[in-house]
Amino acid sequence: MRAPYAIVNLDSGESVNLESLYSERPLALVFMRHFGCVFCREQLASLREYKDDNIVLVGMGDQKETVAFKGRLGVPQIMISDPTKALFQQFGLRRASFGQFVNRRVITRGISAMRAGHREGIPNADPFQLAGVFIINREGEVVFEQRSTDASDNLLGPQIASELRARS
Repeated sequence: MRAPYAIVNLDSGESVNLESLYSERPLALVFMRHFGCVFCREQLASLREYKDDNIVLVGMGDQKETVAFKGRLGVPQIMISDPTKALFQQFGLRRASFGQFVNRRVITRGISAMRAGHREGIPNADPFQLAGVFIINREGEVVFEQRSTDASDNLLGPQIASELRARS
Protein backbone atom coordinates (compact mmCIF):
# COMPACT_ATOMS: atom_id res chain seq x y z
CA MET A 1 0.00 0.00 0.00
CA ARG A 2 1.19 3.51 -0.77
CA ALA A 3 0.42 6.50 1.39
CA PRO A 4 -2.30 8.59 -0.25
CA TYR A 5 -1.73 12.02 -1.66
CA ALA A 6 -3.15 14.44 0.89
CA ILE A 7 -2.84 18.03 1.98
CA VAL A 8 -3.01 18.02 5.76
CA ASN A 9 -3.56 20.80 8.29
CA LEU A 10 -0.99 20.92 11.08
CA ASP A 11 -1.62 22.21 14.58
CA SER A 12 0.60 25.18 13.64
CA GLY A 13 -2.06 26.27 11.15
CA GLU A 14 0.14 25.35 8.20
CA SER A 15 -1.20 23.17 5.37
CA VAL A 16 1.37 20.77 3.93
CA ASN A 17 1.54 17.77 1.64
CA LEU A 18 1.57 14.58 3.74
CA GLU A 19 4.61 13.50 1.72
CA SER A 20 6.67 16.31 3.27
CA LEU A 21 6.36 14.55 6.64
CA TYR A 22 8.11 11.38 5.46
CA SER A 23 10.35 12.57 2.61
CA GLU A 24 13.45 12.85 4.83
CA ARG A 25 12.88 9.98 7.27
CA PRO A 26 10.24 7.33 7.92
CA LEU A 27 7.09 8.51 9.63
CA ALA A 28 4.83 6.90 12.22
CA LEU A 29 1.37 8.32 11.57
CA VAL A 30 -0.74 7.72 14.67
CA PHE A 31 -4.50 8.10 14.26
CA MET A 32 -6.32 8.79 17.51
CA ARG A 33 -9.93 8.43 18.46
CA HIS A 34 -11.69 11.48 19.92
CA PHE A 35 -9.77 13.80 22.24
CA GLY A 36 -11.73 12.61 25.29
CA CYS A 37 -10.73 8.96 24.76
CA VAL A 38 -9.00 7.50 27.83
CA PHE A 39 -7.02 5.13 25.59
CA CYS A 40 -5.77 8.00 23.43
CA ARG A 41 -4.70 9.91 26.52
CA GLU A 42 -2.85 6.82 27.73
CA GLN A 43 -1.20 6.48 24.32
CA LEU A 44 -0.19 10.16 24.26
CA ALA A 45 1.39 9.92 27.71
CA SER A 46 3.42 6.95 26.49
CA LEU A 47 4.61 8.92 23.45
CA ARG A 48 5.96 12.00 25.30
CA GLU A 49 9.48 10.62 25.64
CA TYR A 50 9.67 9.97 21.87
CA LYS A 51 9.55 13.64 20.89
CA ASP A 52 12.65 13.30 18.69
CA ASP A 53 11.21 10.42 16.65
CA ASN A 54 9.24 11.25 13.51
CA ILE A 55 5.83 10.55 15.03
CA VAL A 56 2.85 12.64 13.91
CA LEU A 57 -0.57 12.37 15.51
CA VAL A 58 -3.89 12.67 13.68
CA GLY A 59 -6.98 13.82 15.54
CA MET A 60 -10.52 14.66 14.57
CA GLY A 61 -10.55 18.09 16.17
CA ASP A 62 -10.50 21.32 14.23
CA GLN A 63 -7.33 23.43 14.41
CA LYS A 64 -8.43 25.34 17.50
CA GLU A 65 -9.47 22.16 19.36
CA THR A 66 -6.25 20.44 18.33
CA VAL A 67 -4.07 23.26 19.65
CA ALA A 68 -6.00 23.39 22.94
CA PHE A 69 -5.80 19.60 23.37
CA LYS A 70 -2.09 19.54 22.55
CA GLY A 71 -1.42 22.26 25.14
CA ARG A 72 -3.60 20.69 27.83
CA LEU A 73 -1.94 17.29 27.53
CA GLY A 74 1.61 18.52 26.85
CA VAL A 75 1.89 16.74 23.51
CA PRO A 76 5.36 17.35 21.99
CA GLN A 77 4.60 15.79 18.58
CA ILE A 78 3.17 17.54 15.54
CA MET A 79 -0.56 17.03 15.26
CA ILE A 80 -2.74 16.93 12.16
CA SER A 81 -6.23 18.37 12.44
CA ASP A 82 -8.71 16.19 10.50
CA PRO A 83 -12.25 17.18 11.58
CA THR A 84 -13.85 15.72 8.43
CA LYS A 85 -12.00 12.39 8.93
CA ALA A 86 -10.76 12.56 5.33
CA LEU A 87 -7.33 11.18 6.24
CA PHE A 88 -8.93 8.48 8.42
CA GLN A 89 -10.96 7.44 5.38
CA GLN A 90 -7.97 7.56 3.01
CA PHE A 91 -6.17 5.11 5.30
CA GLY A 92 -9.25 2.90 5.50
CA LEU A 93 -9.88 3.28 9.21
CA ARG A 94 -13.38 2.16 10.12
CA ARG A 95 -15.97 3.01 12.73
CA ALA A 96 -16.51 0.57 15.56
CA SER A 97 -19.56 -1.61 15.89
CA PHE A 98 -21.26 -1.53 19.27
CA GLY A 99 -19.41 -4.73 20.19
CA GLN A 100 -16.06 -3.11 19.33
CA PHE A 101 -16.99 -0.06 21.37
CA VAL A 102 -18.22 -1.85 24.50
CA ASN A 103 -16.88 -5.27 25.40
CA ARG A 104 -15.10 -6.95 28.30
CA ARG A 105 -11.62 -6.06 26.98
CA VAL A 106 -12.52 -2.38 26.49
CA ILE A 107 -13.96 -2.16 30.01
CA THR A 108 -10.98 -3.95 31.58
CA ARG A 109 -8.47 -1.81 29.67
CA GLY A 110 -10.44 1.34 30.55
CA ILE A 111 -10.26 0.54 34.26
CA SER A 112 -6.54 -0.15 33.92
CA ALA A 113 -5.93 3.14 32.08
CA MET A 114 -7.89 5.08 34.71
CA ARG A 115 -5.98 3.39 37.55
CA ALA A 116 -2.79 4.55 35.83
CA GLY A 117 -4.06 8.13 36.09
CA HIS A 118 -5.62 8.67 32.67
CA ARG A 119 -9.11 10.14 32.56
CA GLU A 120 -11.93 9.93 30.08
CA GLY A 121 -12.94 13.32 28.74
CA ILE A 122 -15.84 14.59 26.71
CA PRO A 123 -15.78 13.33 23.10
CA ASN A 124 -15.04 16.14 20.66
CA ALA A 125 -15.85 14.00 17.64
CA ASP A 126 -17.04 10.55 16.56
CA PRO A 127 -16.60 8.23 19.59
CA PHE A 128 -17.04 5.18 17.34
CA GLN A 129 -14.07 6.00 15.10
CA LEU A 130 -11.31 3.42 15.44
CA ALA A 131 -7.63 4.33 15.61
CA GLY A 132 -4.51 3.00 13.90
CA VAL A 133 -0.79 3.38 13.33
CA PHE A 134 0.91 3.45 9.93
CA ILE A 135 4.63 3.62 9.28
CA ILE A 136 5.51 5.18 5.96
CA ASN A 137 9.01 4.92 4.49
CA ARG A 138 10.74 7.69 2.54
CA GLU A 139 9.38 6.30 -0.75
CA GLY A 140 5.79 6.62 0.47
CA GLU A 141 5.18 2.93 1.05
CA VAL A 142 3.23 1.86 4.14
CA VAL A 143 5.63 -0.67 5.62
CA PHE A 144 3.72 -1.33 8.84
CA GLU A 145 0.12 -0.93 9.87
CA GLN A 146 -1.91 -1.59 12.95
CA ARG A 147 -5.66 -1.05 12.71
CA SER A 148 -7.51 -1.06 16.00
CA THR A 149 -9.85 -3.99 16.47
CA ASP A 150 -11.79 -2.23 19.24
CA ALA A 151 -11.85 1.09 21.08
CA SER A 152 -9.04 0.05 23.45
CA ASP A 153 -6.66 -1.39 20.85
CA ASN A 154 -3.86 1.20 20.73
CA LEU A 155 -0.14 0.69 20.35
CA LEU A 156 1.81 2.50 23.04
CA GLY A 157 4.92 4.63 22.64
CA PRO A 158 7.57 1.91 23.06
CA GLN A 159 5.87 -0.30 20.45
CA ILE A 160 5.42 2.56 17.99
CA ALA A 161 9.01 3.78 18.41
CA SER A 162 10.35 0.23 18.06
CA GLU A 163 8.42 -0.37 14.83
CA LEU A 164 9.51 3.01 13.46
CA ARG A 165 13.18 2.48 14.32
CA ALA A 166 13.13 -1.02 12.82
CA ARG A 167 12.19 0.58 9.51
CA SER A 168 14.56 3.55 9.62
